[in-house]
Amino acid sequence: MKVTKVCCQGCGADLEVSEGIRFVTCNYCHSKLEIVHDASVTHSKVLEKLERQTEEMSGDLKVIRLQNELEKLDREWASSREGFMVSDKNGHRSLPTSGGSLVGGFFGIIIGIVWMVMTSSMGAPGPFPLFGLVVIGISIFGMVHGTSKANEYGSAKSVMEQQRQKLLREIEEAKRRS
Repeated sequence: MKVTKVCCQGCGADLEVSEGIRFVTCNYCHSKLEIVHDASVTHSKVLEKLERQTEEMSGDLKVIRLQNELEKLDREWASSREGFMVSDKNGHRSLPTSGGSLVGGFFGIIIGIVWMVMTSSMGAPGPFPLFGLVVIGISIFGMVHGTSKANEYGSAKSVMEQQRQKLLREIEEAKRRS
């Protein structure tokens, strides 16, 4: 078997390797080397640099994967947020608030009470004052429904923000490691 001299790319030491050998460890610097047998020359290539580059690429891929998860979370939240929005009579969309639901409900209750008092004092027949009760009932339902929807939105937003902060921490940690 033919023995060839090669130079260690890690420390420059002369190494003797047999013809069929593909990998070797330098006796001096302990670098892991690949022996490349080209048509005209045989030389060594440090594998540790490749391993480090592979680790760096792996870290970069983890960062990219986490960033993709963050973007996906943001897209899903935009879609979910849209489902919580309410429209007013002019078509303007806004997020529900407990305060807005309560104010609207109390306003409706007051209108219902005023209606009942005015129609009763005017001597209107029985069904007219009872319409005020319908307005009060609808107002109470609106208060409960609106407050419930506002609370659901707040809970969903809190969960999303926690997931987002967790992903941001993981991204920063992955960037530090790579």
